[in-house]
Amino acid sequence: WTCDMVGTHNPAQLPEALATGLQRHFDVPQVALRLWDVAEPYQSEPFTQGVSADARSFAGSLTAPYCGPNVGVEPENWLHGDAKAQSVVLMPLRAGPLDSESPAWGLLVLGSPDSARFGADMNTDLLERIGEIAASVLNRLR
Repeated sequence: WTCDMVGTHNPAQLPEALATGLQRHFDVPQVALRLWDVAEPYQSEPFTQGVSADARSFAGSLTAPYCGPNVGVEPENWLHGDAKAQSVVLMPLRAGPLDSESPAWGLLVLGSPDSARFGADMNTDLLERIGEIAASVLNRLR
């Protein structure tokens, strides 16, 4: 997954490489990504659209991945698929560790129709590394 993103030379293609890589390498059924505060050339890209101030504030409030049931917050509506996501992971994208005080400038959403796939009791070490790698690579868009 990391190699797929590092090998993507066009920065505008990074969000798609990230999402399809997570689906392929980690068998994640649904992936959505939204970014804000990106550089001017990328401001009209699909991955920057449809993010409310509430969603930005919500992303900024997360200091760890949220793992659990789909509770109906806006970012979960960004997911697409044949079946509604029953469990989700919501990961803020920011400079440095997920729990740093730097402002969030994106949100990565993973979803599954399996209600037990992502639970509050799961270990989040790998998810945190995925979020940090994603933010590091996507920083090219800022």
